[in-house]
Amino acid sequence: MSEPELLLDSNIRLWVVLPIVFITFFVGMIRHYVSTCSKVTKKLTEKQNLCSFCFQSFLTRKYFFNNPEDGFFKKTKRKVVPPSPMTDPTMLTDMMKGNVTNVLPMILIGGWINMTFSGFVTTKVPFPLTLRFKPMLQQGIELLTLDASW
Repeated sequence: MSEPELLLDSNIRLWVVLPIVFITFFVGMIRHYVSTCSKVTKKLTEKQNLCSFCFQSFLTRKYFFNNPEDGFFKKTKRKVVPPSPMTDPTMLTDMMKGNVTNVLPMILIGGWINMTFSGFVTTKVPFPLTLRFKPMLQQGIELLTLDASW
C-alpha cells in the first residue's frame, strides 16, 4: 500500500523562504559592518614616522639590500616565512572577533528559524534518507508514518 504524496502550499515560498533570505542577507550586511568597525588600525605618530624614514637610514638600508656585489637581495632568493598568529596578540584578538561576528549571528538565526518554523513541513529532500535523520529534519512534527525525507 503506497502512502499518499504530500502537497506543499505554494505560499511557503512567500512566507517562509523569502523572510529567511532577507534576514540572512541583512544579518550578513550588519556582520560585515561590525567586523569593519571592530578592526584596530595602528597609526604612527609624526615623530615615529620621521624617525623611520630618515634619509640617512634609508640610504643605508638601500645599500645593504641592493648592493650589486653582496646585497641581501642579490645573493640568494630567500623564502619569506609568514609570522605565526600565535605570537601576535592583535592577530589573535582579530581572529576571535571574526569568529564571534560569524558564529553568533548564525546561532541566533538558527534559533529563530527553529523557534518560528518548528512543526511546519517546508520542503522535501531530493534524495532518500534513513530514519535516523527524522528527529533532525522533522522537529516538532509528531507523524510516525511521514517519510524521513520530508
